[in-house]
Parts: sequence; structure tokens; C-alpha cells
Amino acid sequence: MGKKSTKDRSFAEILPLIVANDLKQNETIFRNMSRIVWSAGHGSTTSRPRNPAVRGCGTTLKSRSRLVGGRPADPTEWPWMVAVLRGDQIQFCGGVLITDRHVLTAAHCVYTFKPRDIKVRLGEYNFEESEETRALDFAISEIRVHRDYVRTTYENDIAILKMYRPTIFDSYIWPVCLPPIDQMFEHKDAIVTGWGTQYYGGPASTILMEVGVPVWPQNKCANSFVQRIPNTMMCAGAYEGGADACQGDSGGPLLHQLANGRWVNIGIVSWGIRCGDRGRPGIYTRVNSYLDWIFKNVVF
Repeated sequence: MGKKSTKDRSFAEILPLIVANDLKQNETIFRNMSRIVWSAGHGSTTSRPRNPAVRGCGTTLKSRSRLVGGRPADPTEWPWMVAVLRGDQIQFCGGVLITDRHVLTAAHCVYTFKPRDIKVRLGEYNFEESEETRALDFAISEIRVHRDYVRTTYENDIAILKMYRPTIFDSYIWPVCLPPIDQMFEHKDAIVTGWGTQYYGGPASTILMEVGVPVWPQNKCANSFVQRIPNTMMCAGAYEGGADACQGDSGGPLLHQLANGRWVNIGIVSWGIRCGDRGRPGIYTRVNSYLDWIFKNVVF
């Protein structure tokens, strides 16, 4: 994508970093990392877009439908969803596509692995349908785990996987947007997606599931746990229980739809106490606390 003048109003709306008051920083970011330049303007949503930059990140071909307490998603509903697989083809974590060759996930999912030990699958929906031609597997060339990740407390639970080759975007494979830097998203509605278990200790789902959850106020989040909950973490889950991420959803996205209709990945499934218990929300890595780290680590 060509360089744009900071006087161009549409440039202020470019994602993934939605910071209208920091155009100089954005210009540097987008000039150096063309793979994650997606227009936030209202673009076309045709089924096979020839120019992905027109459509922009965080768009889906399905209007929003109304995990634990979840329901099956639709095949084209979350095209940025990624399955992280072991060598034996077993899905053990989720992730989200942020460029044509980078996947954002949780550090605790991948810190023990070497790149050759895992791969990612894009465009997956139903693991039981072996004839799904839209799903594509990609080998991993590098794993970047946050250098300050703490295994005992899950602080800085974030990692980036680089695929050996870039993907081609289509109806089933598309990047999500990264969130605005200055929002906490408290009380906002969000969606969790994944192939995790439907209840604690239960079997994993073979079909991609989704569940709506509210984002908790940070003080209520912190007061719900004995463990320290820093501002780089966030809570989401039904206040009455029953709606939550669960085992196998780790690394997957907590999604929020902006007023302009675009979806942003505001959280990464990190940890929790059981699943869906009343007063025990799921804990997520707060993505906009790590935007600088993400930008630095997709240039490799």
C-alpha cells in the first residue's frame, strides 16, 4: 500500500492501530509493515475480494449472530480464527490471524515448543469434515514469546507465530483488527470463539463455537481473585456464570465490534478457575497493552 499523507482523513482510520491522534507514529508503523495495513474505511465485502486493502481488517461476510453456554458459529463468521495443532494433528490452542503470515496467541500455549513441533490451520470450522477444502495448514518458522512471560502468574501471556509462507485471503481466511490503544472496554459486549470444551473436564468441540460475554470493570475483576490481576489482564464472562472460555480455548481471541462494524481482538484467552462459575470470569491478556511489542515482533 502506498504512503498516504497525514492530511488525508482516511489515514486516521487505518487499522490495526486505531489512534487518530497519533498519525506520525501510525505512518511509521504502516510504512515499515505493509502486511498489516488495512483500511478502516467502509469497504466492499464481496465473497472473493481482489483487493484486500479495500475491504480492510476485521470484516466478516456474515452479520453478527445474536463455549461454555455457547453455540456453533457459522463457517464464515470468524475468518481470522486459527487452530494451533501439534504434530499429531491435535488442536490444543487457538490463535488469531493479524497479518498474512503472523498469528497472535498465548505464550503458555507455545513456550515449550520448537517451531517444527506445531503448525497452524486457517479456515477451519468443523474438524470432523475431512473434505473441507477451505482449511489450510501452515508450518511455523519462528515462535516469539514475550520475554517477560511469567509461567506461575501468566503475566505477559502473549506470543506470535510466524508462518513459513504467507496465506492468501478469502472468505474463510481474513485478518482481525488490533484494538484502540486507549480503551479499557469495560462493560462492553464481547465474543469468545474456540474449539475448547463445553464444560470443565468435558470433551472438546469439533465445531467452532462462540459465546457472548461482557467485559468486567477492572476493579471488580481484580477483587474476584486472590491472585494479583494487573492492568495488562482483563476479565470477561457472564456475571451469573455459564458463559466463558474453557479448556482448549487458550490463545484464542476475545472479540469486540467497534461502532464502524469492524471486529477487534481485545483479549487473548489466558487462564481461569474452572469454567463458567459464578463470580469467576475468564482472564485474558489485554491486547492493547502490547501493541508496541506486537508491531516490533511482526517485522521478522
